[in-house]
Amino acid sequence: MTTNSQGTVDPLDFSAVFKRDEGSGPKATFYIPSDVAGTQADKSANILKSHIKLASEQFVESGMSKSDTEAIFAPIADLVADSSYWRLQSRGLAVFVAPDFHLAVRIPLEVSESVTVADHFQVLPLVPILENDGKCYILALAKNSLRLFDATRNNIEELPLGTIPESFDAVIGELPEQSLQSRAIGGGDSAFYGQGGSGETETMLTEKFIHAVGKAVGDELGTARSQPLVLASVAEYLPIFRDASSYPAVHGQVIAGNPEHKHPDELRSAAWKLLRESEAARDSAERERALSLVHNGKGALDVAEIARAADEGRVDSLYLPRDEKRLTSPTVRELVNRAVLSTVRTSGTLRTLGEWDRDDEVMATLRY
Repeated sequence: MTTNSQGTVDPLDFSAVFKRDEGSGPKATFYIPSDVAGTQADKSANILKSHIKLASEQFVESGMSKSDTEAIFAPIADLVADSSYWRLQSRGLAVFVAPDFHLAVRIPLEVSESVTVADHFQVLPLVPILENDGKCYILALAKNSLRLFDATRNNIEELPLGTIPESFDAVIGELPEQSLQSRAIGGGDSAFYGQGGSGETETMLTEKFIHAVGKAVGDELGTARSQPLVLASVAEYLPIFRDASSYPAVHGQVIAGNPEHKHPDELRSAAWKLLRESEAARDSAERERALSLVHNGKGALDVAEIARAADEGRVDSLYLPRDEKRLTSPTVRELVNRAVLSTVRTSGTLRTLGEWDRDDEVMATLRY
């Protein structure tokens, strides 16, 4: 659980939902609007309470006894009564219930209230979290501190630095003592200098610092990653960092200014604003590549065919509109939901595309 300007966000791990979905029996999925400030706590709790009643009735209609149904929904009913829980919310709440299974996850996504009882859990609203390529790294690079984040369009999480230096002093402290001298500059601080003037040496040391960070970031994140890395720093650091780092996907613009006191969510928002233009170009290229494969018999546009292929483990990449509300037909939504569940379960790739300008609802490339 993390708390930030997106409120209280639970670990966004839905692997248990996908595993339980393979089991038999009815399954209930609830999406509840909530707010970060907790001002609509009672309203959100009451929405879930009324939806539990609707779902319970459908469980009984499916042939389950009333006592068994009450036992299945009891943990979620207890959650409704927990006032402290409702005061700590994010933008939305996703709840999954099945015999011997329940999971409630506070998510950083705005959702419309809904309740679904079916053979499968409803996961379409989670696609922005589940998709494989909707992520970026953010490195907040300042002399006094470094922070590394893993961010989606909707969430940001600070990562451990590992071998990445935590500050300018951590790098300078490793330099040979004889190469540096210091003089007091007031306030208990010291300025380091060498053979040249203090300004020249400060520039040299700053470059050593950025080089050390760039190399460590490349070693820590690896060279085979395509997830973009956005630097939050003064602009002058970027060319030095890119020259020193082996990481292949450093973005060509920075979140300008000193990031030391910037809130993580502010960094997330700024990073995706920078990435939007290159993301549109990447979406276009990927769309054309996928369509080429479809036209060569290595993909599909028909949603029923895609759902069958996903169930058989044949979907390599599943492409959906970034705004899932564009999937308006209940039949299409059911088939696409099934395709998402099977694609994730068989280690396929989920991708959302913006500016979806085709009449086709979805698209998939196939393994065979």
